[in-house]
Amino acid sequence: MHDESSLPDLGFPNIEFGEQETPWNLNVLLYKGGSDSRTDAVQPLIARGGLGWPQLDRLDLVIKLHAEINAGLEGGGSRETANMQFRNLRLFFGFADRTCRPLTRETVTDTYCAWADWLVHRTRMRKSSTVARPRHHDDRPISMRSGYAYGATIGTMLDRALERHTSIVETTRLESPTYRKTAVGVQAEKQNLHDSFAFGHFLQDICDGLPIQTVLDASLPLELPLRSGKTLTCGGHNSSRRASGQELGERYTLVNLRIEAELMMFIAQTGMNFSQAFNLTLRHFFYVSHLDGYQVKDHKARRGGIVLFEIFSDYKPHFERYLDWRRSMVPSSDRLFPFIKLQGSRPEARADVHRLRSACKKLAIPFVSPSSLRNTRVNWLLRKTANPDLTAEMAQHTKQTLLGVYERPSFQRAMVEATRFWSDFDPHAKRMQAVAPGGCTGAPKEATDIPKDAPKPNCVRASGCLWCENHRDVDSLDYVWALASFKHLKVIELSKGRLPERDNDVPPAKHVIDRVDEKLQWFEQSNEIRCEWVAEAEARISEGNFHRQFRDEIAELEGTT
Repeated sequence: MHDESSLPDLGFPNIEFGEQETPWNLNVLLYKGGSDSRTDAVQPLIARGGLGWPQLDRLDLVIKLHAEINAGLEGGGSRETANMQFRNLRLFFGFADRTCRPLTRETVTDTYCAWADWLVHRTRMRKSSTVARPRHHDDRPISMRSGYAYGATIGTMLDRALERHTSIVETTRLESPTYRKTAVGVQAEKQNLHDSFAFGHFLQDICDGLPIQTVLDASLPLELPLRSGKTLTCGGHNSSRRASGQELGERYTLVNLRIEAELMMFIAQTGMNFSQAFNLTLRHFFYVSHLDGYQVKDHKARRGGIVLFEIFSDYKPHFERYLDWRRSMVPSSDRLFPFIKLQGSRPEARADVHRLRSACKKLAIPFVSPSSLRNTRVNWLLRKTANPDLTAEMAQHTKQTLLGVYERPSFQRAMVEATRFWSDFDPHAKRMQAVAPGGCTGAPKEATDIPKDAPKPNCVRASGCLWCENHRDVDSLDYVWALASFKHLKVIELSKGRLPERDNDVPPAKHVIDRVDEKLQWFEQSNEIRCEWVAEAEARISEGNFHRQFRDEIAELEGTT
């Protein structure tokens, strides 16, 4: 038996571990062979002397590395990042043990460079029948992306521990792979959306098929019909380990399945990454209209608080239904997505969506990962708005990140943009331009609800455009400003015109004013952003700041030219 009381504590007492988890301890790095030993068996092996005496020449370096991991955690770093650092340190030290290389502060740089060369070698290996089976799991082929990730993680820790002024990974042959984005063809883009829709329908079927009554009373295993005609069999799988939600018995698997589906749907709607969404807490949510959806805040902060996330308007009823279901099924948890864990697991342990993956594989339904859902959402928004700035704001990214990381080049979108460009700037192209504020899609066509004395569409008078089937409103502040200016112009015309000869006669200008008022009222009542547009346009009119399209006409009628 070894007495380790003389060694410093290299564990992480401030981190909570579940009953079935093995606490992290960097003391395994001090023993030759400790890094390659099974995680759950290495501490008993050390205690009975199975790995010999600790290599005390490594102690100074290991203490520094332990301090770096702790500093990251105390600075707000994630548990997953610390776990990755611990795993990669075991890989690095395991290589040094197998190759008998030193691991002191003075020699670790040379050992790291040798390990980096070994990683590069593994990236050049090819899987084939002629390659001998690797003797160790660290001898298997890897991609350059994985090799660089291993090397960069340990390299960053060594840079800080050794107080280096240059990056150690840059002295190696490991390179961060950069991939040139290739345009997605029309058929491939359609297939991508088809897979996303099929997966979305699958999620919706799970959410619809597992209400409270079904979860609590349905016979197990449950046969859940899908709109595709297939059937998902779920629930009723015996487990040797019991769930923490024992009152549900085996039915906890049905609860977790729906929560997985709800979580993936939430990610697709909000654009959050998996970790952010999983760690959200349940609150009394408050909804504020924004564009064509809602900004969601904590009810305590109401309008003055930060925005927790944004959702589309069609998703709100579904989200509210989930919240009612979730409060009934798992009332004791404060998490928005409260997965029921097996006994011995940490409540906050990172979840995955293995049930959905397994079900998709069995039913031959394309599984779309959380990152792919976010990517599809971003590219859909970019294609719909054709506005990188607005899309970046909605996706909570910088414009540089949006275009550099998330944008997927699209052949179809490129054709549309090229066509739009030449239609705008080719002097020989025939363009239809409305004489009134807004756009035009064709020849004048009289609307069915046009008043008797209203101006008829003829592509000459701006007033006629307001009752033309081919006239189009534009969703922008500039258009609202133009409408308000046009209304002011017609008010001046009405004030200068002759009074009607009969009481039931309505001047055409009055019809125009009423029509513009209808449009402005729609914008004002649509949502908060458009309401602000109307208020801004009216403020400009009251200040004498008229839209350029009608500025000269208004000045002429008012005699201010």
